Amino acid sequence: MESVNEGYTNFSLAFILFYIAYEWVKGAFKDGRKNGKDWQMLGIAVSWITVVEKPLLIFCTFTLCMALIPDHMGALAWLEDEYLISCIIGFVLIDELLHGWVHNFAHERTPGNKLLAKLQRWYKVTHRTHHLHGGADNRGELGVSQTIVVGWGWAITLPNYWFGYICLYLGLVEAWAIGTAIKSLWGIHTHANLDYDLKLLNHRNPLIAKTMYALCHLLTFPTQHHQHHSRSRNSACNMQNMLAVYDWLLWKKLAIEFERPKIYGWRKNDKEENSSLYRYFYRSFKKA
Repeated sequence: MESVNEGYTNFSLAFILFYIAYEWVKGAFKDGRKNGKDWQMLGIAVSWITVVEKPLLIFCTFTLCMALIPDHMGALAWLEDEYLISCIIGFVLIDELLHGWVHNFAHERTPGNKLLAKLQRWYKVTHRTHHLHGGADNRGELGVSQTIVVGWGWAITLPNYWFGYICLYLGLVEAWAIGTAIKSLWGIHTHANLDYDLKLLNHRNPLIAKTMYALCHLLTFPTQHHQHHSRSRNSACNMQNMLAVYDWLLWKKLAIEFERPKIYGWRKNDKEENSSLYRYFYRSFKKA
């Protein structure tokens, strides 16, 4: 299982590096669209997740499973032999739902229940880091490197990650590996500086444009996720990395635009602007 997890990590990083090279060739780093702090944040995030958070998450998940269900390691492996495709589809649907629920919760108004309010505050402050990209000149844009820039504590408390490693413990190795790869590749591409979907949405052929518009109700495309990273009301929309159908039918927060955001990223205070370490590690749990 450790080799499977390591292989997935290397595969994802390789795909991110491929898109970074593509964005560099495209010129997506010029004119302040990517600055030094963005690259520093990438280095800090990759190091923290690789060395601390991911190993800790795996250790906690498997330790808990061995304590609570010690006789069930590999118990569901037989499902993959007979129903692999169904297992992959089921995994993706559940994983994406769990991620979307927490992501939506982190962007919602503060709940009246004190316990829920404290839980939401945790997700808000750990998720904030993901939206702090670009400089004070407002020329920054979303790029693929931001895919992995999440605040410390975000990954280890995401229920879909726990769900994934529980699936691994239960023997659904192929379903986890393939399903996670599908989700990751799609999520990486929605963060990348791509505009093929805009070209299709604005195509002069109405059949092509309407087909693309319909597909945006089912899957999340780059412009939809770029709108989520905008400094506009759309920042509270398009919560899903892959399945926009949840945004459309469950959260009622689907936003389909025909242009890129004018300004990316949330406003940063002076310390967040000037220090990558502060931006990544500082946490204020007081209500803003």
